[in-house]
Amino acid sequence: MYRLPAPFHAANTWQECPTVVAFDITRLFLAPMFHSPRGIDRIDLALAHHLFADAASPHVGILPTPWGVRVYGAERVRRGLAHIDALWAESGSAETDPQWRGLGDWLRDGVRPRPSGAPKIRTIRKLRRLVGALRKTGFGLGKGVRTALPPGAAYLNIGQIGLAVPAFHAWLGARADVTSVVMLHDTIPIDRPEFVEPASCPHHQRMVRTAAARAHGLIVTTQHARDQVCAELARHRADEIPTLVRGLPLPRAFTRARAADPSLAGARYFVVCGSIEPRKNHALLFDVWRRLHVELGEATPKLVIVGAPGWQADVILRPLAREPALAQSVLHVAGLSSPALAQLILGAAGVLCPSRAEGFGLPLLEANALGVPTIASDIASHREIANARTVLLGCDDAASWHAAITACDTGGERRAPPIADERTERAYCLDILAFVADCARRRESA
Repeated sequence: MYRLPAPFHAANTWQECPTVVAFDITRLFLAPMFHSPRGIDRIDLALAHHLFADAASPHVGILPTPWGVRVYGAERVRRGLAHIDALWAESGSAETDPQWRGLGDWLRDGVRPRPSGAPKIRTIRKLRRLVGALRKTGFGLGKGVRTALPPGAAYLNIGQIGLAVPAFHAWLGARADVTSVVMLHDTIPIDRPEFVEPASCPHHQRMVRTAAARAHGLIVTTQHARDQVCAELARHRADEIPTLVRGLPLPRAFTRARAADPSLAGARYFVVCGSIEPRKNHALLFDVWRRLHVELGEATPKLVIVGAPGWQADVILRPLAREPALAQSVLHVAGLSSPALAQLILGAAGVLCPSRAEGFGLPLLEANALGVPTIASDIASHREIANARTVLLGCDDAASWHAAITACDTGGERRAPPIADERTERAYCLDILAFVADCARRRESA
């Protein structure tokens, strides 16, 4: 496994990063299309805030546009970040999230919020939100990437969006002095195509090919993800790329959440968090909750499903519309801010992670850090993140899941334990930039 070099690990500000970073902001540019960030969106946002901490930052943003891949200075990127912060309400509190009050009423008194979840953003509205963001942030033509980057710069892509379009990275062929470092989240669409929409497999294969052709450094989140990604890269004779295995950090909202909402002390509920798609295995939990309802009736604990609708979400969530017993005790919420999610998890009796396949498993890490009991599927990525209190169970063993859920404590007035420094966003950013700088230094000395 790659080890971070000590001299760079000691860096504490962007000013001490010896390499100018050209940060791919494609994922952040698309932020207005979504009500709230997904796990990797939060990490992308954290790195951007670290790199562009003030207008004097030498780092730049890289964005594919209709007029080519362009470079934007720190001040313009900072304006974009400010707009995203306001749009996603990531710097606020749970109380400022418009969905939090309705969710609390349901957990305490069973008063179902209407409408359930955030309204779907239709295509025309997504375009309007993008145009509005461009107008507010003042993004213009930018500068051509081939000539604007200083010698010896490093290109960093954490979001992996755009890697499936080789043309977006053709400029690297003309700038051999630029070190390219990318993150590949997993190879699930290639290894488990039954869990993704048909277009995802070839899309992911193109991302791997781009990384094989262009990357001088690779970032992955678990040893399991590394093994899978490197196996795919080996098919393209690119399995010798220096690779950093670095687990994702806790979003800032989770490091700030210290105590559960006292108004929810009497509510017994569980949380499952993640996009609504087949591999997340929500059907297992529905089976468990049907059994719980038969046994407990109105005393059945509630289940909050937090996540944006993905492929086949309508089919997955259909039981909530057709089965009154499930609708009474299970609620789907989309668009919840990170502060509200942290508050929700901190008061839960347990966090459930029944996924059949994961590259990392951020909800498991988040719950463990907050001291909340976790029950997770016994898969390789979860085993790397699990702690002593995590119960690992088979993906299809509904009886064992039922028993483990029944045995969980009540949550309520829980307080979060101290957060280890290495789990913070700041520590993560320093480690990533240390790796980028080391990859650049290795190429210079080769």
